[in-house]
Amino acid sequence: MEEKKGRFLRWPWNVVVYVLLALVLRIFAVPVILILIWIQRKNNPHGISEGYCLSRTRKRLTWLIWAFLVLMISVALFCTFKVWLEQDQTYWETMDYVKLAVCGIGGPLLLIGGLYLGYTAVRDTFFPAKSALAQSIRNQLPYPDASPPVDELFAMVDKDLMENAQWFGPVGIGQEWVLGDGANKIDRIRGIFVVNEIHQHHTQTGIRTSRNMELVLIDDRWQRTVTSFNNLKDLQAAADCLALRVPEALRGVNSANMDFWTMDEVARANFEREFRQKKNRRASERIQREALDGGSQDMILRQTDGQVTSRVTEALVDAQLHSCMEQGEGRFILTPSHPVETEGYSFQALHVSVSEGTIWLLLELQNQPGYGMAKALDERDVRRILSGWFRREAPDTVSWELRRVDTPDNQQGTTVQVQQSHTRLSLVYASGAAENHTTFTKEDVQIAAEGIVNGTYQLVDLTHSVGYLWIRVTVGDKMDMRCTVEATKPGGEKLEFYKAKLPPKEAAAWLTGYPYGRFLPGGRDWKQIKK
Repeated sequence: MEEKKGRFLRWPWNVVVYVLLALVLRIFAVPVILILIWIQRKNNPHGISEGYCLSRTRKRLTWLIWAFLVLMISVALFCTFKVWLEQDQTYWETMDYVKLAVCGIGGPLLLIGGLYLGYTAVRDTFFPAKSALAQSIRNQLPYPDASPPVDELFAMVDKDLMENAQWFGPVGIGQEWVLGDGANKIDRIRGIFVVNEIHQHHTQTGIRTSRNMELVLIDDRWQRTVTSFNNLKDLQAAADCLALRVPEALRGVNSANMDFWTMDEVARANFEREFRQKKNRRASERIQREALDGGSQDMILRQTDGQVTSRVTEALVDAQLHSCMEQGEGRFILTPSHPVETEGYSFQALHVSVSEGTIWLLLELQNQPGYGMAKALDERDVRRILSGWFRREAPDTVSWELRRVDTPDNQQGTTVQVQQSHTRLSLVYASGAAENHTTFTKEDVQIAAEGIVNGTYQLVDLTHSVGYLWIRVTVGDKMDMRCTVEATKPGGEKLEFYKAKLPPKEAAAWLTGYPYGRFLPGGRDWKQIKK
């Protein structure tokens, strides 16, 4: 039945039909086209036949109709303005001048609006790689500039929705993604707001009432995604479902979303710190609860520092993976008491390695000591494999490659021993006192960045353990309030050093984002230096 539904006026035949109708019926084709669009959406409500994301971009084609209507109104206003301008204005009243001004201002504004609607409709429909939806997905990846092609971007969201989606009107909520008028990664949501407002407009014929129902999501970049609803129950259900997925996110109604969205940077930083504290506390409580219920006695978890945990739970492994992803690096090993058998292979350990945001899995072979099958995977597949490993299930390794056990991410297949970490965070206070830390968290770096802005520190020096990453921020003086930022950039056979003068807030952003690949020195503001 679903297959039949998906076959009604599929792309691009729907466009061909619409164009032919417009050519034959001209302006009278508009209601017919709108009816066909309604029937198409009823038969294929979420666009599964061609992919949820691509279907959303194709639906922007309907904006051409509204663009055409807006342009027609604009032309009418221009014509009215011209006629009134040529009339005798001797006996004009104030209202006549107001009408003339409305036509004179409204015409150009509607012309610009119609052209923008038309441009957006054509861009999103025929060039999905440049669509707003593709950009919203791209911006939420760890490295937006190195994001995959648009078909892979869309497939990433489509796969999650096809396997896990719950649909509430126009919004689909999966395990990792929310798809409405834009796309949001669930773990990045910070605010969930329901807008349900009734507006009254006084007209010459009476009072007109309109209702505005929207789901507003605000993420950790403080970007807003607004999706309109026609059903209040669907709107409330979508908000409730998301609140269960992200219980630490702030919930609110109506104008509360604007208050949250317009918070200053200090309030945002405080909220983010509290958000992560609540999230870590909840994860810790879940781990403790599962440990009391009894963790796996058939598995041990070994970390890079040699720490071994014998009572292993899925929540503990999930927290360990999340910690590695947060830091952009890390490694741990899951070893069962007995090898996991599969067709033709026997695996004695599962190595998980995170390097520069990429997750590598390596299944250590029992009959080939020192070797294993390795592959880089996305976070969703990694969690699925880890869950199966607890049930003593090994993944299909057909596309995996043979690698040395010591480093699954080593592309040359040579052995590289684990070196002692040289991670360090050095702080020099405004008073001149100094302190050094060899163990610290992402929140500690965030606090150090805030100290650069508010004057607590005069120097922050951060050495990261992966990729020879080093950055130092030195606060400016009264003559030049800009900070001096020095950072490394691995290039070729030797390490390159760069220096730049940046405003305090921009320097703080570099301090927090640079170790995780969000920034790379070497732009026009940077000068290469010799060390």
